[in-house]
Amino acid sequence: MAVQNVNAAAAASTATNPLKNQVASQDDFLKLLITQLQNQDPLQPMDNQEFAAQLATFNSLGQLIEINEKLGAVNNGQGSMNQYNAASLIGKQITSAGNKVSLSAGAASNIGYQLGANAAKVVITVFDANGEIVRRLDAGARSAGEQSLVWDGKDSTGKSVSPGAYGIEINAFDVNGKRIAASGKLQGLVTGVRLDGTEPVLEVNGVDVPLSSVIAVRASR
Repeated sequence: MAVQNVNAAAAASTATNPLKNQVASQDDFLKLLITQLQNQDPLQPMDNQEFAAQLATFNSLGQLIEINEKLGAVNNGQGSMNQYNAASLIGKQITSAGNKVSLSAGAASNIGYQLGANAAKVVITVFDANGEIVRRLDAGARSAGEQSLVWDGKDSTGKSVSPGAYGIEINAFDVNGKRIAASGKLQGLVTGVRLDGTEPVLEVNGVDVPLSSVIAVRASR
C-alpha cells in the first residue's frame, strides 16, 4: 500500500466530516496510519520502505505543526511588544513620515519636510479635508536635509482657518527649475494610542499616525 493511500484516506475522511474546513491534526494522521496497518492485506503486507516513508512523513508533519505553533507564539509576542512600545510614546514628541499637518486653535503650526538636495525654491501647498487649496507658502531657497516652516493658520485671504488636520504638498526645484525629491514630515506630541486595529495608531495633535511610520522620538519639552 503506497504512501498516497494515507493521503487519500485523509481526504475521504475530510469529505464526509461536517467539520471539513478544519485542518487535520497530528492525531488524525496517526489514527489513519494505525487503521492502514490493521487493514492491510496479509498476503501483501506493507513494504518496510513504504512504512519507513510514511513514518518519515508523519514525523515531518509533527515538526511542521510544532514550528507553526512557535511562529504563532512569536507573532503574538511581537504584537504585545508593539502595543507596549506605542503606549510608552504617550507624552513624547515624535516625527513621522506623512504629508499632514495639525493645526491647533489660535496657534501656529510647524510644517516639517525633507529635501533630497539643495533647493532654489520650495513651495508648500496646504489642503483642507475636501482637497481644496487653503494656502500656498513660499519657503524660498533651502538646503538639503530636514527643514521646517511655520504656518500661521491662515488661508490665502488672511482669515484664520478651523483647527484640525490638513494635507500638505511639498514642491522643490533647483536653480535650473528641475524638481527635487521632497517629502513631508509630521511633528507633534503623542496624546493617545489606539490598539483596536492590526497596528497601533498614535494620536498626534488630532492626526492618526501608524506606529510603523515613526522615524524619530524626542522627550517632550
